[in-house]
Amino acid sequence: MRLIAVVSVVCLVAVAAGAQVVPVAPVFYGFRNSVIDHNGRVVVFDVSYLYPPVLAVDAIPVRFPPTLTTRVTVIESSAAARKQDAQYEGTFQVVGVGRYAVYAIITNYPISTLLPQAAPSITRQLVAIGPSFPTLPSVDIPLQSDVKVSPVGDDGVLDTIAFVDNTITPLLGVATGSVEPLPPTPVQRRTVQMYQSDGKSFNALPVVTLP
Repeated sequence: MRLIAVVSVVCLVAVAAGAQVVPVAPVFYGFRNSVIDHNGRVVVFDVSYLYPPVLAVDAIPVRFPPTLTTRVTVIESSAAARKQDAQYEGTFQVVGVGRYAVYAIITNYPISTLLPQAAPSITRQLVAIGPSFPTLPSVDIPLQSDVKVSPVGDDGVLDTIAFVDNTITPLLGVATGSVEPLPPTPVQRRTVQMYQSDGKSFNALPVVTLP
C-alpha cells in the first residue's frame, strides 16, 4: 500500500507539472555567405536567427518572430590578411559589386517591445560596404522596388544604382478558364530612382517616370 501511495503521489506531481506551460529555451541558428569585391577583399556574412523563449498566452505556447543579426567581416587582399568585422540588425542580400563597394540590401522587421503581438514592420535599405566600413552609407528602398547595380565601369566613373518600381497587375479568372487583367484602375505611375555612389555616399539623380 505504501508503494502504491508513493507511485500515486509521483503521478499527481507529474500531471500537475504537465498542466503548466514550461517556457522553451531560445532557438538559435544561422548561415554564412561571402563575396569578393573589385579590390580583391573578401566580405563574409554570418547571419543569425534567434527565436525568443516561448511565452504562455491563455495556456497556449506562442513563439514570436526571431531577432535577425548579421556579422560582416571584411578581409583585406594583402598577405597580412587584416580584417575588420561589425554586427548589424537584419539580413544582407548582395545585389551587386561595383568599383567602389559591395552593395547589399538590409532587410529587417523590428519587433515592438511595447506591442509584441503587433504585426512587425518591414524595412529595406541599400548599403555600401566599401572604404567607410564599418560605417555603412545607406538609402531607404521602397518595398515594391527592384534594385539594380551597374557593372564596373572605367576608372573614375561612379557606380550607378537604380530602384525600379514593380507594379503588379491583378489577374481575374473568368468562366472560360482563361486569365485576363482586371479593368483599368487608377494606379500610381511607376518610377525609376537612380543613384551614383563612390562607396562613401549616395547621390540621388532626378526621378524618371515610366509610361
